[in-house]
Amino acid sequence: MELRTIQTRVVPGDFDSTMRSVIETMHDLGYRITRVAPEAGVISGTRSSSLRLAVVVQSRGAEESAVRANASVISQIQEAQVDSPEFYQRDFFVPLGDTMGRSLTTLSQTDEAPDAARPVAELNTLAEREAQAKLNTTE
Repeated sequence: MELRTIQTRVVPGDFDSTMRSVIETMHDLGYRITRVAPEAGVISGTRSSSLRLAVVVQSRGAEESAVRANASVISQIQEAQVDSPEFYQRDFFVPLGDTMGRSLTTLSQTDEAPDAARPVAELNTLAEREAQAKLNTTE
Protein backbone atom coordinates (compact mmCIF):
# COMPACT_ATOMS: atom_id res chain seq x y z
CA MET A 1 0.00 0.00 0.00
CA GLU A 2 1.31 3.41 -0.96
CA LEU A 3 2.20 5.82 1.87
CA ARG A 4 -0.04 8.60 0.52
CA THR A 5 -3.01 6.20 0.67
CA ILE A 6 -2.16 5.22 4.24
CA GLN A 7 -1.84 8.86 5.33
CA THR A 8 -4.82 10.43 3.53
CA ARG A 9 -8.58 10.38 4.01
CA VAL A 10 -11.42 12.24 2.34
CA VAL A 11 -13.59 14.10 4.84
CA PRO A 12 -17.15 15.28 4.25
CA GLY A 13 -16.63 18.79 5.60
CA ASP A 14 -15.57 22.24 4.53
CA PHE A 15 -12.02 23.48 5.06
CA ASP A 16 -12.66 25.58 8.20
CA SER A 17 -14.64 22.97 10.10
CA THR A 18 -12.13 20.28 9.12
CA MET A 19 -9.21 22.41 10.36
CA ARG A 20 -11.01 22.98 13.68
CA SER A 21 -11.78 19.27 14.00
CA VAL A 22 -8.15 18.31 13.31
CA ILE A 23 -6.95 20.70 16.03
CA GLU A 24 -9.58 19.41 18.47
CA THR A 25 -8.69 15.79 17.70
CA MET A 26 -4.97 16.40 18.16
CA HIS A 27 -5.66 18.08 21.52
CA ASP A 28 -7.89 15.18 22.58
CA LEU A 29 -5.12 12.73 21.64
CA GLY A 30 -2.62 14.58 23.83
CA TYR A 31 -0.70 16.52 21.20
CA ARG A 32 0.68 19.93 22.08
CA ILE A 33 0.02 22.09 19.04
CA THR A 34 3.30 23.62 17.86
CA ARG A 35 2.15 25.26 14.63
CA VAL A 36 -1.08 26.26 12.92
CA ALA A 37 -0.80 27.76 9.46
CA PRO A 38 -4.37 28.17 8.17
CA GLU A 39 -3.26 29.69 4.87
CA ALA A 40 -1.34 26.47 4.12
CA GLY A 41 -3.82 24.19 5.88
CA VAL A 42 -1.08 22.79 8.14
CA ILE A 43 -1.26 21.82 11.81
CA SER A 44 1.72 20.34 13.68
CA GLY A 45 1.93 18.90 17.16
CA THR A 46 4.14 16.93 19.51
CA ARG A 47 3.16 14.20 21.97
CA SER A 48 5.37 12.69 24.65
CA SER A 49 8.33 14.64 23.22
CA SER A 50 9.07 11.79 20.80
CA LEU A 51 6.02 11.63 18.51
CA ARG A 52 5.43 14.44 16.04
CA LEU A 53 2.44 14.78 13.77
CA ALA A 54 1.79 17.18 10.91
CA VAL A 55 -1.61 17.31 9.23
CA VAL A 56 -2.46 19.01 5.95
CA VAL A 57 -6.08 19.92 5.16
CA GLN A 58 -6.87 20.63 1.52
CA SER A 59 -10.26 21.77 0.28
CA ARG A 60 -11.84 19.59 -2.40
CA GLY A 61 -14.87 21.77 -2.97
CA ALA A 62 -17.39 23.48 -0.73
CA GLU A 63 -18.24 20.42 1.38
CA GLU A 64 -15.28 18.05 1.12
CA SER A 65 -11.66 18.10 2.25
CA ALA A 66 -8.65 15.83 1.95
CA VAL A 67 -6.69 15.29 5.18
CA ARG A 68 -3.14 13.95 5.14
CA ALA A 69 -1.36 13.08 8.37
CA ASN A 70 2.40 12.56 8.58
CA ALA A 71 3.94 11.23 11.78
CA SER A 72 7.53 10.71 12.84
CA VAL A 73 9.14 9.27 15.94
CA ILE A 74 12.15 11.11 17.29
CA SER A 75 14.99 9.62 19.28
CA GLN A 76 18.20 11.30 20.35
CA ILE A 77 20.04 9.93 17.33
CA GLN A 78 17.44 9.69 14.55
CA GLU A 79 14.01 10.51 13.22
CA ALA A 80 11.87 7.73 11.72
CA GLN A 81 8.81 8.06 9.50
CA VAL A 82 5.73 6.24 10.81
CA ASP A 83 4.48 4.06 7.97
CA SER A 84 2.06 1.80 9.84
CA PRO A 85 -1.48 1.83 8.35
CA GLU A 86 -2.82 0.82 11.79
CA PHE A 87 -1.23 3.86 13.45
CA TYR A 88 -2.84 6.34 11.08
CA GLN A 89 -6.23 4.61 11.13
CA ARG A 90 -6.47 3.81 14.85
CA ASP A 91 -4.51 6.73 16.29
CA PHE A 92 -5.71 9.57 14.11
CA PHE A 93 -8.41 8.97 11.49
CA VAL A 94 -10.88 7.03 13.68
CA PRO A 95 -10.69 9.72 16.42
CA LEU A 96 -11.01 12.46 13.76
CA GLY A 97 -14.13 10.79 12.36
CA ASP A 98 -15.54 10.51 15.88
CA THR A 99 -14.85 14.20 16.55
CA MET A 100 -16.58 15.18 13.32
CA GLY A 101 -19.39 12.64 13.70
CA ARG A 102 -18.74 11.56 10.12
CA SER A 103 -17.29 8.65 8.19
CA LEU A 104 -13.98 9.22 6.48
CA THR A 105 -13.14 7.45 3.24
CA THR A 106 -9.83 6.37 1.78
CA LEU A 107 -8.37 8.20 -1.15
CA SER A 108 -8.88 6.50 -4.48
CA GLN A 109 -5.81 5.62 -6.52
CA THR A 110 -6.70 8.28 -9.08
CA ASP A 111 -7.27 11.12 -6.59
CA GLU A 112 -4.47 13.53 -5.81
CA ALA A 113 -3.33 13.69 -2.18
CA PRO A 114 -2.03 16.83 -0.51
CA ASP A 115 1.74 16.95 -0.17
CA ALA A 116 2.87 15.58 3.18
CA ALA A 117 4.04 18.21 5.63
CA ARG A 118 7.01 17.50 7.83
CA PRO A 119 6.14 17.86 11.52
CA VAL A 120 7.52 21.09 12.96
CA ALA A 121 9.95 20.25 15.70
CA GLU A 122 9.61 21.59 19.15
CA LEU A 123 12.83 21.59 21.13
CA ASN A 124 11.80 18.89 23.58
CA THR A 125 14.95 17.02 24.42
CA LEU A 126 18.08 18.36 26.02
CA ALA A 127 20.06 17.32 22.94
CA GLU A 128 17.73 19.31 20.67
CA ARG A 129 17.97 22.41 22.87
CA GLU A 130 21.78 22.15 23.05
CA ALA A 131 22.07 21.72 19.26
CA GLN A 132 19.87 24.78 18.67
CA ALA A 133 21.88 26.81 21.19
CA LYS A 134 25.10 25.96 19.31
CA LEU A 135 23.52 27.05 16.03
CA ASN A 136 22.36 30.32 17.57
CA THR A 137 25.84 31.16 18.88
CA THR A 138 27.55 30.48 15.53
CA GLU A 139 25.20 32.73 13.54
